[in-house]
Amino acid sequence: MVVAHHSSLAYTTFARADPAHYLASTAPIVDQGRWLFLDYAENFNDVFFMSLMFFISGLFVLPSLRHSGWPVFVRHRVIRLGLPFAVGVTTLMPLAYYASWRAAGHQTGLVDFWRQNITSDGWPPGPLWFVWMLLLFDIVVAALFAALPRRLSGKSPEGSLFRKRPLLFAGVLVLVCAVAYLPMLARFGFGAWAPLLTKPFHFQVSRIFLYLVWFLAGTWVGASDLERGLLARGGSLARHWRWWVAGCFVAYNLLVFVPRSQSLVGGLSAFDRGAVEAVLWVVSCVASCLGFLALFRGVVRSRRRWMDSLSRSAYAIYLVHYVFVVWIQFVLLGLPIHASLKFVATFVLAVLLSWATAQGLLRIPGVRYAL
Repeated sequence: MVVAHHSSLAYTTFARADPAHYLASTAPIVDQGRWLFLDYAENFNDVFFMSLMFFISGLFVLPSLRHSGWPVFVRHRVIRLGLPFAVGVTTLMPLAYYASWRAAGHQTGLVDFWRQNITSDGWPPGPLWFVWMLLLFDIVVAALFAALPRRLSGKSPEGSLFRKRPLLFAGVLVLVCAVAYLPMLARFGFGAWAPLLTKPFHFQVSRIFLYLVWFLAGTWVGASDLERGLLARGGSLARHWRWWVAGCFVAYNLLVFVPRSQSLVGGLSAFDRGAVEAVLWVVSCVASCLGFLALFRGVVRSRRRWMDSLSRSAYAIYLVHYVFVVWIQFVLLGLPIHASLKFVATFVLAVLLSWATAQGLLRIPGVRYAL
């Protein structure tokens, strides 16, 4: 879904290029081709998929801390997250953004652009912002574990509370996410990005506390045996996966169509319409996260070799895919084919090339340890 998300950004109807300031464009590559469906699909992803990634990442934090202790945990996370981030923002991201620079009509060589990208362009981390932020959240929880070892070493009561009551969990999350996200959205707006203290540690300002909520929620759920709690295969969430998936799409379509309906919100002020849309956004975020968790816990019960390979390669794919996505989109610029075909070509080729690259990296002993 991450690869599909970035593969679509060049072809949405809202894509806009700024040749004078290439980083101010809506995406590194903006094609003349447009496909309205990608607006719908890309926004669906954007509402929830990073929140879900933080939740899943949080599931395994406390078991790892209990098993290895906080010093070993932090050292391992620095190797697994900090080192790939440092390498990625120094090499992979400038290589990806060089395609954007060339698409804007510039002819600067790669070495000169690399220097400019890091110094005067603000050293943008691209999708790797998730990696450094996850490391930060890991360190925060590790510090709490070191300060409160007795409180965090035992099993949480989550298993008995939410195994049969996922709707209660969803309701609590909607309230907490609203408190964490809506004031930040009102203050900073949707699209504001800024570095935390210094570059290249950029983050989306309005969502930093939202993502922390999802990470801590995953940490709490993962504190107990997953087969006893919310994500148990025999639990209510997994058994009723059809209803949760349906709810996911109902909530998203309410977000898409209600704020644009004159009959429903036409009489409201601009502020009130924005408030309705923001609340529906939070509801859709929670519904989609739980819908996908329900789907994969309730449906996927047999292992497959390709699934195991994709699972093992997923982190490496995340690290390298942006280079392939952006350069494939660059190559496809100007070709007289429909945007839907360009999207499919970009997505398929980027997945295959990233997957193959991941397989190669995982054969290198030192690299394999970090990935």
